[in-house]
Amino acid sequence: MANFKLGANAITAAYLGTQGICIINDGADTVFDAACGAQFTVTHTVNNSIGGSTNGYTISTSPGTTFTGEPGDPYSFTTTVSLNGGYRWQGGTVPTISPAQPITGVVGSANSTVTTTISGGTVELIPVGDVTVTYTISTSAITVQSGGFTLTNDFDVSPKSGPPPLSYTFGTSIAPQAGSEWVGSAPAAVSVSGSTSSSIPVALAFANATIRETTYTVTQTLTNDVQGPSAGYNLTWDGTANYNSSGTRSESGTLGQSYTFSASSLSVNSGYEETSALSLSGGGVVNGTFGTGPTSYQTTASGTVALTTPNAVVLGSLGTCANDACINPGVSSTWYYFGNLQGATLWSNSDGLTGSNPSNGYYNRGSVALLYSGGVSQATVSCYSSVSYIALGDGGNSVTACNDTLSDFFYVTGSTNPQAMNGVWNTSDGCTGAGAQYYSDGNSWNQTNSGGLVINVGTC
Repeated sequence: MANFKLGANAITAAYLGTQGICIINDGADTVFDAACGAQFTVTHTVNNSIGGSTNGYTISTSPGTTFTGEPGDPYSFTTTVSLNGGYRWQGGTVPTISPAQPITGVVGSANSTVTTTISGGTVELIPVGDVTVTYTISTSAITVQSGGFTLTNDFDVSPKSGPPPLSYTFGTSIAPQAGSEWVGSAPAAVSVSGSTSSSIPVALAFANATIRETTYTVTQTLTNDVQGPSAGYNLTWDGTANYNSSGTRSESGTLGQSYTFSASSLSVNSGYEETSALSLSGGGVVNGTFGTGPTSYQTTASGTVALTTPNAVVLGSLGTCANDACINPGVSSTWYYFGNLQGATLWSNSDGLTGSNPSNGYYNRGSVALLYSGGVSQATVSCYSSVSYIALGDGGNSVTACNDTLSDFFYVTGSTNPQAMNGVWNTSDGCTGAGAQYYSDGNSWNQTNSGGLVINVGTC
């Protein structure tokens, strides 16, 4: 990582949250990897308290005393004690090995140590004249595809010694280790008994058998009990939206591997309402490890949805401006929508979801005008519902307007009295103002702005 710098400082470590990130530059590509192949070592140690000479026995650990791998990799250590030639266990007391073998687990995110303790038992030389029977067991006929097995001695399998004739019994059972299983039949346990007047070896072997890692399957079942139209809700299941039935999904893996079921969601669709509240139990993300914890999970969707009854609004014909919509309302039409009128999309069909939409512009709605723009209803605006066509004097000031002849005609709203008018217009639809000047009927006057709206009044 020394080739990567932030300013003049070399980057020696990178993290995403608490997860270490490795940066690998192979000359052509830069790769960001969460694990980077980080490996840690599990070391096996033995705590031994066997009595007697250490020449009398041998302690073995298989497959070795250390295992190195990435976090999550499984490990296994098996420790055994065997007598060396010419020795026996004093009083026939065999040492105890704990914990039960093998010791298994998975590599963590740091180096670690596991310990086997051997206690009890003392070795001694076999007296001259005694005979000895030694026992061996062969597993060569066991085919290991993956995983492994564990041997369990059903009897004391240490060498037997004593004066002749010497009776003996040996036996061993075999079983899959955690996370393993037999392919077909399991091999039977083996045992042997007898008596001898001379030192002999006794050898047994397991029959042909095959073992492999166990494949675990974890399932998640969806029960969809939502009532009502399927178009009324959106159930997302296993990454699929609008999933309207029940279903099952599963993940498979071996002991120690992890699995994840993605989260589900449930919501009501536009145009529908919950007549019984929608509920989704067991819908969150599920994380687990194969071989531990539950093997099945349940997700249940419930509730009831129904088509929402839309609202209705009656509007007049399309107007050039707000005044036009109110002065010339035209033919009324009914439009349908959901929710609040302001911000709603209007539809011609009574389901509030289909049909045509109004054109952009102003529409009469009683004493006000509704602006429809951008595909939705905007705010209502004030308007004037009628106009009068009268002659007025006009000019640049009140004196000029009062002395002008009544020869120019204008459209006015609100009243024909200049002091009670609210607007002076050039067109009958009330959309084009007469401009900023003064208007008079010879008795009183008003002043308008550039839009034709009255802003000041007085008498001549």
